[in-house]
Amino acid sequence: MRAFRNLLFGLTLICTVVMSGCGGTASVAGISPVTRGKWTVLVYMNAANDLDTFSRLNVSQMQQVATNPDVRFVVQWKQSTKVTFDASFNGTRRYLIKQGSGNAIVSQLVQDMGTGVDMGVPQTVNNFIAWGKAHYPADHYALVLWDHGNGWLPGFKGAKPSTRPFAISYDDETGHSIQVWQLNQAFKNQHLDIVAFDASLMQMDEVAYQIKDYTDFIAGSEESPPGAGYPYQRVFAPFSNTPDASPKDLSKAFVDGMLNEPTYSTFQITQSVIDTSQLPGLATAASALQSALVANKTSVNAIIAQARANTQAYLPTNTRYFYDSIGLCNQLAALTGNADIQTACANYNTAASNAIVWEGHNSMSPGSHGIAIDFSPNSFFSTVSGNYAKLDWNTASQWSQWLSVAQ
Repeated sequence: MRAFRNLLFGLTLICTVVMSGCGGTASVAGISPVTRGKWTVLVYMNAANDLDTFSRLNVSQMQQVATNPDVRFVVQWKQSTKVTFDASFNGTRRYLIKQGSGNAIVSQLVQDMGTGVDMGVPQTVNNFIAWGKAHYPADHYALVLWDHGNGWLPGFKGAKPSTRPFAISYDDETGHSIQVWQLNQAFKNQHLDIVAFDASLMQMDEVAYQIKDYTDFIAGSEESPPGAGYPYQRVFAPFSNTPDASPKDLSKAFVDGMLNEPTYSTFQITQSVIDTSQLPGLATAASALQSALVANKTSVNAIIAQARANTQAYLPTNTRYFYDSIGLCNQLAALTGNADIQTACANYNTAASNAIVWEGHNSMSPGSHGIAIDFSPNSFFSTVSGNYAKLDWNTASQWSQWLSVAQ
């Protein structure tokens, strides 16, 4: 999803990024013991798709801020010559990022995993987290899931690149992607201070609730960001410079980094951070809201088209109905004039505001507040309702009760 907005930028990078230190296929036989650090940042970089060029840029950006030995950046990086003509290598590799100021990749190859790794299945994520923690222990851990994304919507095994699967982490070599309800498997028996989605459309109720038990804070975008994703040198500079700051305070760097990247001024930029401890309260408020909407469905459906039209939407299509949830509640409360809906919307917005600890957006996405929600009509929702029922969010909020009758 990210790449198409920055195709010209990507083609330029093909000509300028020099891949030194990435050659060879011999596996590294072992990793020297390392001392405990303050932060280990794990980047799950699935570039076996049309984002591969941007992966090289992002690694070079990480090298710019790999200046503090107490803050380590560890990348599991896949590219595939079967997928893109300009892949820098073929297979999956693990790198310890080393400091470098230019475009050349000077980082340390610590493991060549070969060509048999499927980055589109949840167990591969889990294995990487466990491996990273074992070999690079730290007081705090952050995980970046790097790839295409499409909110909660399901993907399908065997989907071809031309019929892009949904969910997150599209491995175009295998045709697999990770479904949002599979994130429980991806994070099983793991806990992280921060999980960040360097992917499109992932900052929504349905996704955040799915991983609330595995992380304290979630960073991500309601929107589809530029192809280059996070400007890693901006986002992680505070981690390297002030590693003793709290995870909450450091998580603000995801918002600041995106908003302060000058090359992004003409793109729709949103970024927020969610405190997962507040998500049960958000689900309770959403449950009350859907009950009020269902009870007043006739009057709500009379104004629903106007409510959607007046609310910030994110890459809307006839199969994607993602809207800023706070803005949507503001519209529903104003347009219906129904006291029960107004109360439920006010309570939802309070719960959402409690959950959103940092939020930023530029003038290209003015109606954004930090977290989106599915607000699709039943004509589409009926085609995906079985998958929506698999989400922990639906179990807690019963949001599908409303979607099944919405027009």
